[in-house]
Amino acid sequence: MLIARSVFRSTHPGGIYNSPRDPRDLYTPRFVKGQGRTKVGICPICIESPSRGGLGHKLWLSMKFSAFNYHVQFAHGVSAMTGRPFSPPVSYRTTNRCRPLKIERSEIIEGKCHVCKKWVPIQGIKDCEVKVKELFWWKHAATCHQGSQIPGDDDFYEQDDVFSRLEDLNL
Repeated sequence: MLIARSVFRSTHPGGIYNSPRDPRDLYTPRFVKGQGRTKVGICPICIESPSRGGLGHKLWLSMKFSAFNYHVQFAHGVSAMTGRPFSPPVSYRTTNRCRPLKIERSEIIEGKCHVCKKWVPIQGIKDCEVKVKELFWWKHAATCHQGSQIPGDDDFYEQDDVFSRLEDLNL
């Protein structure tokens, strides 16, 4: 905890420090509070400042009832298994839909999975704005990828002052 405060100059968000699997684990909550049914964890991505890709606010989510898991996987696209972002599709295509209704898309974008080699719809059929555009892909990836990543798909860290400090500490 002393390292986190002195190296990263951040304020304590509350709760008890929860060690991640490794310093670059983007999934594990860094702070938790409560126990059993009342245990909650803070989203490690939302708490980051906007300059580092976060929202700059504390979002505590239930650990017992999967709210934390669903949020980190499907709002941020981070694998619970690896603690890393899901790999994107290896290619994209647009497919025409037969007889769409008035409020539905006439064509849909699909992404090709590097694991199962299937074309997966990466958007819903309703023709409307969605909060998380990648949701359909991330749901597929969570069940299919099982920790697999595209070789070379490892440049997802913000190479800023925090990253440099971790590198200097050989973490």
